[in-house]
Amino acid sequence: MTQVIFSFSTTEVNEALLHRNVPVFRQLYLAYSQPLYLLAFRLTKDESLAKDLVHNLFVNLWEKSSQLTITGNVQHYLFRAITNLALNEIKKRKKHTSEEILQWIPDEQALDSTADFLLFQQELLQHLKTLPPRCQEIFILSRVHGLEPPEIAQKLSITLNTVYYQLSIALKSLRQVLLEKKS
Repeated sequence: MTQVIFSFSTTEVNEALLHRNVPVFRQLYLAYSQPLYLLAFRLTKDESLAKDLVHNLFVNLWEKSSQLTITGNVQHYLFRAITNLALNEIKKRKKHTSEEILQWIPDEQALDSTADFLLFQQELLQHLKTLPPRCQEIFILSRVHGLEPPEIAQKLSITLNTVYYQLSIALKSLRQVLLEKKS
C-alpha cells in the first residue's frame, strides 16, 4: 500500500470534521489508517483488535466531529488516541483475565500431586545434604542448573572424570533412597 500524503493543517481538519467533509475525512483515513494499525498491532499483538481499534477511532472522529477540536499536530493527536485506545483495551482484557483467575476452582487431584511433588523434593534435598559438599555441588550444577559435565568441569576446574564419578556417587545414593522408599 502506498503512503498517502496528508497536506491539511489542523485548522482545516477541524473545519472539515465540523462540516463533515467526506473527501478530507477519506484522505485523513487513507493517510493514517495503516500507520495507526501498525502502532495498535505493536501494542496489542492482535491483528483483529488492532483493526477494530483503528476503525473505532475513525468512527468516533466522525461521530463526535461537532464536539471535537484537535489542537496541535493531527498526526500526534491520532497516534496518541490510538495508543490510549489500545492501552485501555489491554487494561480491560487484563482485568477480565484477573476476574477469570479469581473464579478458578482448584482441582483436588492436581493439588494432591503438587503436594506429593513438594514432599518428594524436600526429601530429595534432605538426602542431598548427606552427600559430600563437592558431590552436592556437582549434582546441583548438573540436575538443577542444567549444566553439561564438560561445563561443570571447566567451572569447577576439575577433570571431566571427576564430574562423572561424583555424579555417579550422587545418583547411586539417591537411587538407593528411592528404592527403600518404594518398598
